[in-house]
Amino acid sequence: MERGRLEALGYDFDVAPQSAAGAPVASEALPGLAGTLLGYRSDENVARAWRVGLKSLCVVSVALVGAAIMTLTHGDLPPTRENVRVISTLDAHTRNAGASATNTIPAFLSLPGTTGILESTMAPTDLLKSVSETDLRQGFCSQSIAKQIRYQYPGFYEALGDDTLERMVLEKYPEYQDRLCVLSSQIDANPDDIVKYELKPRSILGQAGLWLRTMLIAAVFAIAGMNLYYRLLVNRLPSA
Repeated sequence: MERGRLEALGYDFDVAPQSAAGAPVASEALPGLAGTLLGYRSDENVARAWRVGLKSLCVVSVALVGAAIMTLTHGDLPPTRENVRVISTLDAHTRNAGASATNTIPAFLSLPGTTGILESTMAPTDLLKSVSETDLRQGFCSQSIAKQIRYQYPGFYEALGDDTLERMVLEKYPEYQDRLCVLSSQIDANPDDIVKYELKPRSILGQAGLWLRTMLIAAVFAIAGMNLYYRLLVNRLPSA
């Protein structure tokens, strides 16, 4: 009644009470998935420079996280037994070279791929062992037992022909019949364990799994950043 009397006398009243000058206006959270998952609420009262700056920072941070994950996880497969394709073994390469070949090690090392040691007892997830090509070059591989003996004991059997020397060696050491290489003492491997290999490409499912994992991690980081912005910062930032 009093308000009606004053309005009749010409006084005007605001429909809603004004907030205190300079006091920040609270932003109400929105219902639904966005409000629950992201903590989304209106940020219209935040100064434009702060809105644009912080949202740009969030986008750049998510992009950097995604790039870092790709750098760390999208490289070549580890050289495990299940991830490599054997191009040749030193044993097989020497046998295929023929009895007239002098030393098959240089030709073996010139084959494409990486040199390593793949033992038959390795599990599928075991990493191949590395081998020094410098140490390997100090050895000698040939189907000719006589050539192996001459390399191992230079100058001792020059007066004997290859056939005579081989016969004498096998009579005394029959186990030499299957020997193909004289390797450096630094190499603890058999010729059939020394391989040239290349890495297999990732399967389509493997590639898809990597991309899915990258997107999930980036999404989690983005959600955390948005929750930080909407839940903690919106009501504390300078108003427009």
